[in-house]
Amino acid sequence: MEHSNDDPYKGRAIAAESLYLLNLLFPIIPLFFLTLLYFRSRSIHNEYLRSHTLQPWGAALISTALFLIINLVAWLAGGYADMDTIVSIHSLVALEVYTLLVILPFLVPGLFALTKAMSGQAWRYPLIGRFL
Repeated sequence: MEHSNDDPYKGRAIAAESLYLLNLLFPIIPLFFLTLLYFRSRSIHNEYLRSHTLQPWGAALISTALFLIINLVAWLAGGYADMDTIVSIHSLVALEVYTLLVILPFLVPGLFALTKAMSGQAWRYPLIGRFL
């Protein structure tokens, strides 16, 4: 679905996709702003805007949940016991697992979605896009 470059929703779509990508690197805080953007835009019935606000919001919820679960497992395994051992083998493994299993697979669709938002096209995320 093509949209003109003067689409009034293009800025929101680009902002949503950018916040999603930022959430992969710094989980939780960008998710808050992405949630605000999603709830402010959900009453607007535009397929382009919907594809670029609902899908990144859902993907950001999933990636943040995985971030929290990975860190919870690292904490339960004995990591993060005190500030002296904040950089322990557990935290390093958690960071590596998050990077390989969350950031990399979630980054590629996010980059495609951002380029589609910048060109004014709607796009469906693989796997989760058909459910949202």
